[in-house]
Amino acid sequence: MKMVEVLVTDRDGRVVNRVAVNEDLFSEHLRRQRSDSTDLFTRWVLRMLFAIFEPVAVLGYNKFTVVDTGGTSRSQQMKLNITASMFFTTNNCNNRLWITYGTGTTPPTRNDYRLASIAGEGLAGVTLDEEDGTITISGSFMFTTSFTVYEVGLEWEGCVQSNNVCARILMDRTVFPGGVTIPAGGTLSVVYRFIT
Repeated sequence: MKMVEVLVTDRDGRVVNRVAVNEDLFSEHLRRQRSDSTDLFTRWVLRMLFAIFEPVAVLGYNKFTVVDTGGTSRSQQMKLNITASMFFTTNNCNNRLWITYGTGTTPPTRNDYRLASIAGEGLAGVTLDEEDGTITISGSFMFTTSFTVYEVGLEWEGCVQSNNVCARILMDRTVFPGGVTIPAGGTLSVVYRFIT
């Protein structure tokens, strides 16, 4: 979701003209985000995105703090003058996404760093639709017996410290209070869609 605002001020600093594009949609999205405590694009991801956009001078660096799925707090460098320390490096660690599912019913918070009770996981597939401006991340799981899923998660695996400490960071944890039951022989598909 994007909003663009243009302000024109006079020599005294008073706004004489203001034009905004997508302000209504942005405001509605923000209102819903603030009022729906179950929409948990975790603060770890927000910090990563900020670090991507944060300006850094030549030979400078920036850091952000995350908690990996093992519960360890990490001070991660996103931009650095050597590539071996960045979260995006593949020098010693995989860089990929995981879909997880579990049975935990604890309501989610923005500080969650793992599912409450993980039951399974799998590598996610990622697709891009440039025409619609969407990125889709998905995973599917087959069940031989009936099973009820109460929580799903999206995790990002990568280098999280120095150039050789690998871990996963929870990006999202969503809880379904009534559960989602998969029948014996059925398939659970978890799909995340992000729109720009």
